[in-house]
Amino acid sequence: MLYFYLWERGPFVQGFLPALAASWRQRSFSPCREMCLDLIPAAKAFSTRYCLGGDPLLLKQVADGLPFERHSWRCLVGEILMIGAVEIPEIETAPDSLCCLLVPDQYRQDNSSRPSFAPIQQVHFGTRDLVFDAAIYRPDYAGWNDRADIERLACYLGDVDPESWRVSDLFSHRDLADDRERAEELEYLQDWFPALRELYRNACDKAQIVICEAIC
Repeated sequence: MLYFYLWERGPFVQGFLPALAASWRQRSFSPCREMCLDLIPAAKAFSTRYCLGGDPLLLKQVADGLPFERHSWRCLVGEILMIGAVEIPEIETAPDSLCCLLVPDQYRQDNSSRPSFAPIQQVHFGTRDLVFDAAIYRPDYAGWNDRADIERLACYLGDVDPESWRVSDLFSHRDLADDRERAEELEYLQDWFPALRELYRNACDKAQIVICEAIC
């Protein structure tokens, strides 16, 4: 499943990125303990909202002095991405189908990497890797769009006209066997595309950034 985390740019660029980079570089959670402490109220609210039980969140364990481990560091990054977000919009996505519709040549190649992503792929998977010093967080599954990226992508999405799409545009889709399935997918895409466009328009208006993460 694909998630979008909307963050205020200041806390992300000036707090989250440098604290976790220093933590990785020093092989210590000390540089990010203060941030974890500050996020505990948000973590409690997050746990209540999503009915999380069992062991305390890793963020709380780090604030209480958990020793550094690489696996724990990566898990902490993922946890803070969710807890520190100002919003996690709940929208349906179909990146492969939209890629097939909007950039069919790219879809047929099926081997693109982040530097060669088309705009619709950047919308779903990010323009930039999440880089912390020498560590890249989940390079094949997570990325982000900064303010300039979001302005560009919001304009791109605004110029797309879903009403111009046709069933025949999905003919090369590998997972759709016939015109009935293609018609159902087209209807689904036309229903949900406005929510994706609105997500980026709102993020642009609020000067937020967007982190994209695929979680199995």
